[in-house]
Amino acid sequence: MEKGFPISPDRAIFLADAHLNQDDIHSRNFLALADRAAAEKVPLFLLGDVFDLWFGNRGLTFAFQKPIVEHLRELRRVGLRLSYGAGNRDFYLKRDHEGTTFDVVSEGEMHAAVGEKRLYLSHGDTVNRADFVYRFWKGISKSRLANEAVAHLPPSIILPMADWIERNFKRSNRRYKGSFPERECREFGMRMFGRGVDFVLLGHFHQEKLMRFSLGEATKVLAVLPSWKERWRYFYLTAEGAYGFRAFKPGEPLLPPTE
Repeated sequence: MEKGFPISPDRAIFLADAHLNQDDIHSRNFLALADRAAAEKVPLFLLGDVFDLWFGNRGLTFAFQKPIVEHLRELRRVGLRLSYGAGNRDFYLKRDHEGTTFDVVSEGEMHAAVGEKRLYLSHGDTVNRADFVYRFWKGISKSRLANEAVAHLPPSIILPMADWIERNFKRSNRRYKGSFPERECREFGMRMFGRGVDFVLLGHFHQEKLMRFSLGEATKVLAVLPSWKERWRYFYLTAEGAYGFRAFKPGEPLLPPTE
């Protein structure tokens, strides 16, 4: 595995696209899941877009986001292993949140291992190579120049603009009906499997998908994580080879019982 990336020795859970935007049942259950992960000592990987819009700069944090971020920081301080792969609505998180809110913040891909299984983790927003418009926009919006511009503009200018963007993103989430680029995802998975990866985990598409590929005697897996708000579902993987999707239920273990 690549040096500097998190290694989860025996089990982990993975969640993407929570799109939290207020203090509601979705936010509370998200934190309840994180609490449970800390209690059960299960590393938690977040594959982007925890909020509808998230600027890493502390002066650009929305009021409802602050207690959630502080809660995650406290859980990390008491031992929860937290890793974050930035999504398309996350901007410049690494500087202020790596080593504080999360153990690792990746602005792109992330590699990990659970037992002997090698994982490729990514938000997944650049998997579709044909989406040239989005790839161009991402290149500009997440460039060093854009980062410097945001860092030097006063919050009195940035926050009203960010609030407008956040409110429009909130409306776009409610009417989200994106198509799933299955062919592009399969081709992407095959490229990663050819590099020795066993599991490819993606977010972004808000649709739960589990694809298995037989390559020789090995079975490789591509999982697309669903939107958290649909049914509070996440993906789990253990060193013994158990994996799948599971719905969070307060008071219940995060991992299914072993037989």
